[in-house]
Amino acid sequence: MEPALPPFHPRVPELLEHLKLRALDAIKWNLLACVPAGAESTEPTVVLKFGSEPRKTESIEYEIRIIRDVLPTVERDEFERLVLPEYLDDGQFEDIRWMTARFLPGRPLVHDWSESSRKPEIWGGRGIDVGTAALAVGVLRDLRSVDIRSLPAFVRRFDFARWLQEFGAKSETMIAKGFLERPAVAAAVKILTSAASRQYEGSMFTNGDFYPRNFILSENGKIAVVDWVGGIDPWEFVAMYAWMMMWGNPQWQIAYLREIIEHFPLDVTEMRIGLLVRAFEQAYFWRDAAEDRIGPARNQMLAYFQEALDEDYLRDLFS
Repeated sequence: MEPALPPFHPRVPELLEHLKLRALDAIKWNLLACVPAGAESTEPTVVLKFGSEPRKTESIEYEIRIIRDVLPTVERDEFERLVLPEYLDDGQFEDIRWMTARFLPGRPLVHDWSESSRKPEIWGGRGIDVGTAALAVGVLRDLRSVDIRSLPAFVRRFDFARWLQEFGAKSETMIAKGFLERPAVAAAVKILTSAASRQYEGSMFTNGDFYPRNFILSENGKIAVVDWVGGIDPWEFVAMYAWMMMWGNPQWQIAYLREIIEHFPLDVTEMRIGLLVRAFEQAYFWRDAAEDRIGPARNQMLAYFQEALDEDYLRDLFS
């Protein structure tokens, strides 16, 4: 079990009894590896995800629809690396929304990555092998091969124009908290408003949280991507998010960018927009997190935001 997990929901024992499951391991605080209650096996067969807080419940509802209704329709014959999760069941137990999926054997990289300064050995991806960078780009290529035109209307699509409107209020919050200065925000607005909105309304299907923490590495070199609360995003945003979330592992970042440069045609301006958007959003997401725990991670995201304002920095990054 990963150390320092937050407390479990107090109804978890009753939930497990209701579902006739026995927990073998905690992948995350709301994600358990299980077997049927009467089984003697020590190898998990089922993954149970649950939540009762409104935001978490809404997220689970959406993930159920993606895993149950969308992933089975995705054409995967040409996939080189990617394995998709398989839906089993879902339901409501009193105030807990839950879903189950088939357990995917392999090594979950979730335990090798942390945003917390209390886990310095795995902080920012330090515990993840550099070799997975090439595998990650293979998965990115597989995801980009999915025909987004075939996806149902409920699948979330990134709306750049709407995001720009929200950026104004969010950036004021970041200024008030002392995380950003107004000239930097003004420079970002100038760059962002010069971009053609339609260009950034989504070009690939993604789990929405694409980076090694959500990978399960199998023995045959395949990678299962989990935590499917995503949709259709600009590929530059997905690519840059994976890069920046590995801030604690510069060698991984170098290997990853080399693979990106080899396999994808690049537009530095588009990658710059991706880095600005995703770095800002991650820093904003951590805006209220404790300084002693998340402060260094948040500062790294803010540093990426500042660096993305410098076009020469981006050109050097991809040269």
